Amino acid sequence: MFVEELFNFMKINKSFFSLVAKRFLLAAGVLFVFMIVFAFTTGPFYLYYWLGKSNSEYHFSPKHIIILGGAGYPSSTALMRSYYAAALYKKNGSCDIYVCQPSAENVLLANSDAYKIASDLITRGVDSTRIFYELKGSNTREEALSLLTINPQLKNECCVLVTSPEHMKRAVATFRHASFKKMGGEPAFDLCGPADLLYNDKDLGGRKCLPGLGGETQFRYQFWNHFVYQIICYRELFAFGWYWLRGWI
Repeated sequence: MFVEELFNFMKINKSFFSLVAKRFLLAAGVLFVFMIVFAFTTGPFYLYYWLGKSNSEYHFSPKHIIILGGAGYPSSTALMRSYYAAALYKKNGSCDIYVCQPSAENVLLANSDAYKIASDLITRGVDSTRIFYELKGSNTREEALSLLTINPQLKNECCVLVTSPEHMKRAVATFRHASFKKMGGEPAFDLCGPADLLYNDKDLGGRKCLPGLGGETQFRYQFWNHFVYQIICYRELFAFGWYWLRGWI
């Protein structure tokens, strides 16, 4: 009797898990097809642009520039944020710059990624005496709270965040929720080069059986860029929702 009941239980659950798996695969397939189709439109770029610009506008001269932590140094995120922060510093003159980049306790400051970012800022014309460090924050919320521990006056003074575009909306909302009253953002957008990337396939030789793609950039570049934008933006929207559920924004 027990063996028969166990067999029936397994059989019922097998059907259930099979149904769940089929529906999951169907949903994943629909999502994948949607992402492919959406990548052929300008929608992913404008979603990426919206995350960078919708919450970052400000109308004051910053007293403090805050570079939020990204990947290590060198990396695309660190270098882009350093570039934009240095440009903002030169534009506004007497700003302080806070470099947020987590570091292990046993790592000397001179060997840390934060110090390397600061060195990059110095090569771009930033006064070394204007650079300060926040080395503890491992996420955006912790960075905001740690900065207030370092300098409580930040919450009442004009601050501008420098971070990746997709992160900007959540970052500004997090800092404002942490009691920063005058907060704006400078999203570190990549810039497209002015070069004409079209070419004539026939001039380059090779096999003739494949269609030429030299005369268009939609599939060569835009499609793939927009597909990546979707992954970045969907991940960020999930993170924004998580922060909202936690009461951090």
